[in-house]
Amino acid sequence: MKINSLKKTQEFLQTFIPKNGGQLFTGDWGLARTKYFLNLLGNPQNKLKVIHIAGTSGKGSTATLMSYLLVSQNFTVGLTVSPHIIDLRERCQINNQFISEKEFCLFINELIPYIDKVKRSSFKTPTYFEILIVLAFYIFYKKKVDYAVVETGLGGLYDATNCVSNKNKLAILTKIGFDHTQILGKTLSKIAYQKAMIAQPSNVIISTWQKPTAKKTIINVAKKNNSPLIFLKNNQNCKNIKINNQFTTFDFLFDNLNLNHVKLNLLGKHQVENCSLALIALQKLSQKDQFKLNTNNLRLSLTNIKIPGRMEIFHKYEKTIIADGAHNPQKMKAFIHSLKKLYPHKKFNFLITFKEKKDFKQMVKYIIPLANKIVITSFFTTNQELINLSSKPEVIAEEIKKNKFHNYNIIINPQEALQSLIRTSPQSRNPLIITGSFYLIGEIYSVLLTT
Repeated sequence: MKINSLKKTQEFLQTFIPKNGGQLFTGDWGLARTKYFLNLLGNPQNKLKVIHIAGTSGKGSTATLMSYLLVSQNFTVGLTVSPHIIDLRERCQINNQFISEKEFCLFINELIPYIDKVKRSSFKTPTYFEILIVLAFYIFYKKKVDYAVVETGLGGLYDATNCVSNKNKLAILTKIGFDHTQILGKTLSKIAYQKAMIAQPSNVIISTWQKPTAKKTIINVAKKNNSPLIFLKNNQNCKNIKINNQFTTFDFLFDNLNLNHVKLNLLGKHQVENCSLALIALQKLSQKDQFKLNTNNLRLSLTNIKIPGRMEIFHKYEKTIIADGAHNPQKMKAFIHSLKKLYPHKKFNFLITFKEKKDFKQMVKYIIPLANKIVITSFFTTNQELINLSSKPEVIAEEIKKNKFHNYNIIINPQEALQSLIRTSPQSRNPLIITGSFYLIGEIYSVLLTT
């Protein structure tokens, strides 16, 4: 079998997606299988300097920020994030760029004989996510990256990314909250334990400020692993935060890295937290690996950073459209807070849906106070780790009605729903908001990109 296009690659990988539409978490068995797979390839993951990032909210943004910052210091950097929004190669980036389609196909072809070996072993067939994580590590090793920035998928302890036993790995923990509770646990301490266990013995851990229960759990994991632990301190490491519709600005101080009036091309206080985590990590790496920071390049990289689906602003159809993939209550709360800061006393038209089994009831409660109108849509994706379904629109509608909001309707097709909102409010100066799921953003992203 030889793959010669991105389309063929996607078709090949889709054969490794469960067909029943259910959730699949392979747990310790899947992690063991990933380690076996990587061992067949000579364990490329342990020949890399890895920055490993877990958390409930902000891990994708923090990973991308970390990559941009390292690239600004003239390093070659691998970045893997999930899910992808438009292009599969988002999961295997080099210096924040996609590798060529030809090269991507070359690497996947090199991997196929090893995939077949795993299938014939007692571990049986690897999953879509496991294959792409192995592929990322393999590509990063082949491309001789200086650093590999790795975002976890679900959880941490048993995540397929948690196969790096290198003591030099650096672990970053973003904000921890309630999500995937049916898998990670019903309490904050259980969820925090799963996330914090990306840290191997002696790995440095850098964490944002956490709720007391999560913080205590992280401290216990650090003690158990003999890991140095740093917590971000609000109003000390980052302060004087200001947001407008172009930049978020703030002052940053950690050790001897003092940056006044940092301009970040991402909107929201939560992005200041994510950026501050990445800046602390960069400072620690500069000390450990003995390189001098170029702060001018650092600043420039933050003014140019762009992350799809993170409070991303489009100007189309003579309107401002804001797309944000907030998909749990913690993310939605932060997004709504930023909207209020940017557009005080404004109401918006929302296009929403949520992935099946997400806590959409709480997210709806955050949305309604800012809503003029809500259009509920849906998605059904077959090009990611799993077959992903949205919650039933009528169930979301019932919850909206329970909250005594009545200006809503259902349009099943996301692109038709977007066009409907554009047609019904052509004169409105208030932005149109698209939120609730990255899978929703992915369904309409190509429309938003067209000129």
